[in-house]
Amino acid sequence: MEKHHDPAHTLVYIGIEPTDRDRARIPAIARAWRPWRTRFPLCSKWERPLTKAELLAEARALGVVPPRLYELGFSHNNCGGTCVRAGMRQWRHLLDVLPERYAFAQAQEEDLRRLLGPVSILRQRRKGVGRPLPLAELRRAHQAAPMLPDEREMTAADRDEMTNEGVR
Repeated sequence: MEKHHDPAHTLVYIGIEPTDRDRARIPAIARAWRPWRTRFPLCSKWERPLTKAELLAEARALGVVPPRLYELGFSHNNCGGTCVRAGMRQWRHLLDVLPERYAFAQAQEEDLRRLLGPVSILRQRRKGVGRPLPLAELRRAHQAAPMLPDEREMTAADRDEMTNEGVR
């Protein structure tokens, strides 16, 4: 961006969802993009908020094929399914549908643990006490007791029925 786009003549459009949680992130995101000016068209006060299902349908109608992760049942198209801010459900889903990506993230995490000590992408909380939950440990637990279908990430049909309140 710095090399090819003058901040005085460039707008950065950010596609976050119109949820209260995402709207609360707008000031921090805008600060992070300075000196560029930002716009958040999906969070406009002046237009009816669209659900993710409506946005995906609009994209399809315009000939845009939605990203593959949606078709694989992910609720977001972030980081190839390996977002470090994702929760255990998404990581278990990733292990089920894209095991090679899970394995890569697990190897990266293990390298980081060798360098930094007992850190992990995930944390597990039991009886109010949190502890690191390495991906290798989550893999073992998940393979011993796989998720039930209703515990998985949303299916395409689920996404089509989503409302703004149902989107995280």
